[in-house]
Amino acid sequence: MLGPLASEVAAALLNRLLEREVWAREKLAPYAGRVAQIDVPPLTVRLGITGEGTFIVGSGEPQVQIQIDTAQLPLAPFDSQALKRNLRLTGDAEFAQALAAVLERLRPEPEEELARLVGDAVAVRLVDLLRALLQALRQGGARLARATADYWVTEQPLLVGRAEAEAFASDVTALRDDVERLQKRIERLERAQW
Repeated sequence: MLGPLASEVAAALLNRLLEREVWAREKLAPYAGRVAQIDVPPLTVRLGITGEGTFIVGSGEPQVQIQIDTAQLPLAPFDSQALKRNLRLTGDAEFAQALAAVLERLRPEPEEELARLVGDAVAVRLVDLLRALLQALRQGGARLARATADYWVTEQPLLVGRAEAEAFASDVTALRDDVERLQKRIERLERAQW
């Protein structure tokens, strides 16, 4: 039940973005009749391509299967490359490449969507405000991560800083080399006594 509904929603959203992107519809049109399956557990989205280069709910065997690592989803708003990590793609490489090229370049225009509801000026202001808020959240998250790491390294030394870890590794290596040299000396002395 959730899969077909997710496919319908995804197709509707993507078609909304495709309305103003002639180049994208032209790129997808040659793949009419093909199906792509996108797995983002627990959801599976099946998208078919129409002759006009738009999306429909796909049926039949998929020619391309894309599996997205769900562990990367929380990072997506903060890291544009997050979803590409640990991405598994199987099937028709040419179709997958065309699909990826379109999906990577499709960008929602929130101002345009909001302008239909509240007018142009208000839409631009709201989207600018939301973008500034998202940027502040990104920067705040990065500062929080650095501060937390610093706290655990310096204030409550539960973690070790990189410099201390490298110094420790160097000391361990030097100690190992010293022990090996000492062991060889002892062996030479023992042989000399006999």
